[in-house]
Amino acid sequence: MDLTEKERLLLVEKKEEIRRLTEDIIDFSADLEKNKTEIKKRVSSILSLISTIASYTNSKNIQMHPLQNFATHIFYQLEMKTKLTRVITTELEIFCNIVNSLTFNFTKIGLRVDIQKIDLSILRTGK
Repeated sequence: MDLTEKERLLLVEKKEEIRRLTEDIIDFSADLEKNKTEIKKRVSSILSLISTIASYTNSKNIQMHPLQNFATHIFYQLEMKTKLTRVITTELEIFCNIVNSLTFNFTKIGLRVDIQKIDLSILRTGK
């Protein structure tokens, strides 16, 4: 499956849209309580964009579940009304970095989307 130049440009546009959404998330994270709904909307939009891009591939290696679970974890943290603002902000930053590091590999058999593995062990304390 060879992608046309138009299809490649469309993928680049989608990746740029993800980047803009992550910038919004970082801006909104300055006031988590006020902006949690907007943050959730943008995280959901990013997951939708990545899922849509991945659906155009025949790749069996795309693993959306860890990213979806991470987003669910962030949503849960946003609703907890705790004093863990810095932890939530850090998790949002990690999420943004992960989705911005999404890569497209154009192979002989088609497009492969690679998502960085998520290791949250750095956030655990006391280990």
